[in-house]
This record gives sequence, C-alpha cells and structure tokens, in this order.
Amino acid sequence: MLALSVIAALAAGCTFAVGSVLQQSAAREAPLSVSMSWRLLVDLAHRRKWLIGIGCDVGSFAMQAVALAFGPLALVQPLLVTGLLFAVPMAVRWRGRRLGATEWAGTIAVGAGLAMFLAAASPSDGSPTTSWERWVLMMIAVGGLMVVGILLGGAVGPPLQASAYALSAGAAFGLLAALTKTSTHLLGEGASVFFTSWQPYMMAVVAVAGAIVQQSAFQAGPLPLSLPVMDAVEPTVAVLIGVFAFSEQLSTTPDALAFIALGICLLVAGIVTLDRSPVVLELQAAGPPGKRATGRARRAQDAAA
Repeated sequence: MLALSVIAALAAGCTFAVGSVLQQSAAREAPLSVSMSWRLLVDLAHRRKWLIGIGCDVGSFAMQAVALAFGPLALVQPLLVTGLLFAVPMAVRWRGRRLGATEWAGTIAVGAGLAMFLAAASPSDGSPTTSWERWVLMMIAVGGLMVVGILLGGAVGPPLQASAYALSAGAAFGLLAALTKTSTHLLGEGASVFFTSWQPYMMAVVAVAGAIVQQSAFQAGPLPLSLPVMDAVEPTVAVLIGVFAFSEQLSTTPDALAFIALGICLLVAGIVTLDRSPVVLELQAAGPPGKRATGRARRAQDAAA
C-alpha cells in the first residue's frame, strides 16, 4: 500500500501546482486593501480562475488524504513538493516570460534538496494519533511560527513580503497535514467517532487561516517568491510533527545526516536563487497583468539588479 501512498502524493503535488498558478494569477488582481483578511477570500470567490484553482486544491487535498492514510507524514509531505517543478515554469509562462538558467537552477535545487532529504531520511510509519498535550505543543509552535511570518510580512515590502507570508502558510499547511492524517484515521473508526472528535473541526479552522495567508502571499508577488518557501516549510513542519508526535522514525546514521544537511543547503540555496532571479524581479516590478508597475516596485528592482 506504500506504492499507492507515493502515487497519490505525486498526483496531489501536480494538481496543487495547477491550482496554485490559477489562484496566484487571480490573487494578484485583488485590491491590496483586503490583504491578510477574510475579505480577500470573499473577493477571490467572485473570480472564475480562483474558483477553478480552489477546485484543483480540493482534488489535491483528497489525494493527499489518501496518501496520508497509507503512508507516513515524513514520506508524503516531501513528495508533494514535486509540484514545484511544474508550478514555477507554468506561472512564468502564464505571464508571457521564459525561465532562464538561474530560474531553472533555483527550481531544481529546491526539488533536489527535498528529494535528497527524503531519500536520506528513509522515514517509516508511526501512530496515526497522539496525545492532547502534544497537540497543544504543536499548535503553539506552529501558531508562533505563523505569527512571526505575518509580522515579518507586515514589516517588509515586496518582494520579501510574499516569502514571509508563505512561511506562515507553509507552517499552517504542515499542521493541517497532521490533522488530516488523524482525521482520516478517525473516519475509518466510524462516522460517530469522526464527528464527535475535535480534530476535523480544527482542520477546518487551520485550513481557512492557511488559505488567507496563502492568498495574501500569492497577492504580494509572483509565484516563484512564495511557492518554494511554502513547499519547503510545509514538509519540514510535517516531518517534525511526524517524528515528535506520531513516533515516525528517520535514519540518523552519519551518512544519512550528512545527506540530510546537504539537501537542506540545496533547498535554501534554491529559494534564495529564486528570490533574486532576474525573471522574478521583472515580474514583481511589472505588477499584476494589465497594470503599470509602481515606482516603489521599480526602485526595488533597480536596487536588486
């Protein structure tokens, strides 16, 4: 059944990539006055592109739930990052540009870094449930990381704002994956157990909070500024939760730790490369399709050049 988990995770990653491109394109057209607010979701709900993107996300979430039902968090979440290899090229082509060597190098570095981490860590499955005390600690830790990202995003301007909000979104979705894994297990125990447990309802709360921050990240800048950060933070948080709360095991041999460290370095290098990519800076300065760049964005591009 592990093969089914891998296939479902890969399919979820690709579907999420398509949804992200559509949602980011719609979010960039939303007014900045509704950023980091539920009103942003209301505005986007009137946009057809965004609704199609959300439909892709729903399909991706369903496949992710299947993958988590048959595989550990530490395996499934890193596999979802394969969608990054589709999303970034699609997003750039959507805006009429082409990826250069720098953008390809950054995208591949993020994907390769996480793949190296996954291969070296060799995660094994654990328990689908954990104690209330550990849930509280997880929610405090993830909530704190989300607050840091939101505050940082409010303190900086484009293009770093998109990456800061993406940090918060990735943290929320990492916790969401853990709640999904437990909720899937509870559903298998019967409808009465599922609907009388708190995890499914918390899953809905975390999903809405994550969506608001995610769409704000999409609104703040081009997709290559936000999606790589989300795709890096989400599996990292999920893996840590899997080990801490669900007793999943990772390889800790010297060779494995060395490759894990190398994978993390590649991941960080890829994100930094994309953040300073000429194509990404050009898209940031250009602003949403059909709108002129602001003077601030132009100055940011000139300063980064």
